[in-house]
Amino acid sequence: MKFFDILKMACGNFLRRKARTMLTVAGVVIGTMAVVIMISIGQGLEQGYTEQLKSWGSLTQVQVNRSWGGSSDEQKYLDDELIVTLDQLDHVVAALPTTRRYAGLVRGKTICENSFVGVDMTKLEYYNLTLMNGDPVTEEMLAGNGYVMGYNTVFDFYNPKKGWSEDNSVYDDEGNIKPLPFDPVTDETKIKMVFDTSYYWGGGGNKPKSYDVTCTGVLKQGGEYNYSFIMDMRTLDNLYKKYQKDSKIKDNNRDSEENKNKYDTVYVEVDDMNNVTAVQKQIDDLGYNTWSSTELLENVKEQMGMIQAVLGGIGAVSFLVAAIGISNTMVMSTYERTREIGIMKVLGCKLSNIMELFLLEAAIIGLCGGILGIAFSYGISALLNNLATSGVLANFTAGEGMPISVIPIWLAVCGAGFSTLIGLVSGFYPALRATRLSALEAIKNE
Repeated sequence: MKFFDILKMACGNFLRRKARTMLTVAGVVIGTMAVVIMISIGQGLEQGYTEQLKSWGSLTQVQVNRSWGGSSDEQKYLDDELIVTLDQLDHVVAALPTTRRYAGLVRGKTICENSFVGVDMTKLEYYNLTLMNGDPVTEEMLAGNGYVMGYNTVFDFYNPKKGWSEDNSVYDDEGNIKPLPFDPVTDETKIKMVFDTSYYWGGGGNKPKSYDVTCTGVLKQGGEYNYSFIMDMRTLDNLYKKYQKDSKIKDNNRDSEENKNKYDTVYVEVDDMNNVTAVQKQIDDLGYNTWSSTELLENVKEQMGMIQAVLGGIGAVSFLVAAIGISNTMVMSTYERTREIGIMKVLGCKLSNIMELFLLEAAIIGLCGGILGIAFSYGISALLNNLATSGVLANFTAGEGMPISVIPIWLAVCGAGFSTLIGLVSGFYPALRATRLSALEAIKNE
């Protein structure tokens, strides 16, 4: 017999006992749904935590910090020599030096105290600085005494005499991000920069010298610069030196170990997330302290893998029950079709053809159940995510706005394929039994 003839017979037999067949398919549907949904929840948690890590910092960056302790010969400094070395490492796109100065912005009777982060304008495109409208920060915006503000810092202006208020919160009562209280770019109230903020806290003495600076943009909410001001590092350094001169502050530690560090932190941009670990090891071997988000990501993936294995195992129990159902249906089919099997053998049908017929029937049950199970799984997944968005299941998500269930294409394909495989395995014994029936005895059977 030709394969298409066997396939046609298998499809015809699939619909011969509709009620029993549909019940068996329903078992496969439930098994497929159980496994897919369970694994999809693990996928949703992993994706949610990955997105959280991305919001804390780029997954393609390695953070190089100052080396503490040890003798002066063992100290590793963040200087221009290090930048040159890092730029030459394999898979490194750019080494991004940063400096930090704690300062304040005075606006009328209010003040905002946070870190000014100095960046290298020649490598500005690699700092992942994006404005509220989605545009990148440009060199023109940091020219002169220009700077950009982190979204949350705009809410941090408060009157020291009145203290902090609920109006300074970035989120409303429902947890949504509030619009800016004012636009620092177009605001008519002059904003000035001060390095000494103790006066505004009642520290006494003369009012500190302030410096004219210009806000040219606000960064989009989210990321590591939410509570920072971004400025060209040369501008920041010149302003601080001017403050030292105006305040008659002498640097008595000019030759100290601390001052040998030209930069506070160096970020290394890597060409691909998969190469971050290798680059980080190279920098560790140079004697520097490093950190990257991929360290947390690897731990998250390991934990999520264990969770998915447990959830998948729970769902697999339903698949086992479905497999027993398929096997039971096919065994019953061999009993009911004993005479048919005998006639096929007498007419010269090969044993392999009979084996193929019953295996195909079992595979069709598994495939149909798998496809329906995948379809229902997408529906349940959408329902779970809608419930999470509405707040009903918010406590089960990895973060605000994160899905609780994610079904990637590979999971859908594997779900349908595995259910088909379960059908084949479950149908093997009934198919083998059909081939072992005696032709003469089968024909005599009524």
